Amino acid sequence: MWGKVKFSILMTLILPLLGFSQGNDTLYIEYCYKLLYQNWPTLKNDSLYSQSSLYKSKNISSAYLPQIGFNAQATYQNDVTSVTLPFPGIKIDSPSKDQYKATLDVNQLIFDAGLTNSRKKLESSNSLIDKQQIVIDINSKKEQLNNLFFNIMLLQETENLQFTLQSKLKEKLSVLQSGVTNGIITESELFALQAELLKTDQLIIEIQTSRNGLLSSLSKFIGQEIPKNIKLGYESKQFAFTENILRPEIELFNLNKSRINASENISKKSLLPKLYGFGQAGYGRPGLNMLNNDFQTFYIVGAKLSWTPWDWNQSSRDRKVMEIQKEIISNQQEAFVKAINIQTENEITTINKMEELLKKDAEIINLREKITIASSSKLANGTIRSSDYIDDVTAENQAKIEMKKHQIQILFAKFNYLVIKGLI
Repeated sequence: MWGKVKFSILMTLILPLLGFSQGNDTLYIEYCYKLLYQNWPTLKNDSLYSQSSLYKSKNISSAYLPQIGFNAQATYQNDVTSVTLPFPGIKIDSPSKDQYKATLDVNQLIFDAGLTNSRKKLESSNSLIDKQQIVIDINSKKEQLNNLFFNIMLLQETENLQFTLQSKLKEKLSVLQSGVTNGIITESELFALQAELLKTDQLIIEIQTSRNGLLSSLSKFIGQEIPKNIKLGYESKQFAFTENILRPEIELFNLNKSRINASENISKKSLLPKLYGFGQAGYGRPGLNMLNNDFQTFYIVGAKLSWTPWDWNQSSRDRKVMEIQKEIISNQQEAFVKAINIQTENEITTINKMEELLKKDAEIINLREKITIASSSKLANGTIRSSDYIDDVTAENQAKIEMKKHQIQILFAKFNYLVIKGLI
């Protein structure tokens, strides 16, 4: 339905970059998408739309059921027909001025040239459109879910790096305490490290608080409680870029065109002949014999052909309007596809940029680690102050945070690409 898929593999993500565990303690973003579809409130409307469409279809089908009506009337008129014959001894009584009638009328549609069936198809199209709107509504939440998920992932990795920094500082503090005991280092150097440890504790608290807040928001998105100690990850697989677009909006454009086609069929069939059967049974005065003033029963049965061969081109103009509407939908679809392509180009640009930055990140971290090793040795020998070591070790940690940030930004951009294209 979407045409031939032409894949152009630009890159393959050889991951996990961040070394996530594969156990039950990991929440995968693919599973979040599934939970989003299962638990989003508007999904409840799907069954409601089905019920509503079923009732509407039954109402349309009832056109082929007998239409039964009961009518009763009593009248008085100031004059009635009288007949005078020029023959002696022959007299015809005039009808009574007060007349009464009660009838049971039955009308049965026999043939409507497929009009009822066309109306049912139109209702089916309307129902499919309503349901597709649900899919579009839920799908539109995926980019927000991506934003939440990968921000949590970044905080998760930043927290791990802060714990690593904390361990390094504690280890160095232990070494410095020995140096103070031996008189190599002054006690004030210990205070600087202790202060930095407290600052690291503060950062960890801030990160954990922010992470818990975002996890709470993610829980509301997917409709499921998420443990605070959960790890975030994704299914390790090949990522490919494609020209294909599988967004649910494309299907909506097609469904809207189908609805217009169904309306065109109704417009055409409304001019075709329709055949009805009818019957009437009644009791009244007078009956069918107007010259009989007694109350009597009566009945009538028959068939009726209804045909409107000419409506002054109204149906023709309606169909021209519908053709214009289909052209409008095609233009909207073209604009939508163009907007999608622009969005995906932005994501590709981001990915390419982050890939280049990652190469520099690796070089920066390599140099920062060497600087930290040298600073550590100098601090142990008392040739530099602890503040200098702190600057170097935090600079190394920040470089690692930047690398993780760029790695996650690549993931964020790739999953955004998949969501924008409708591939996930």
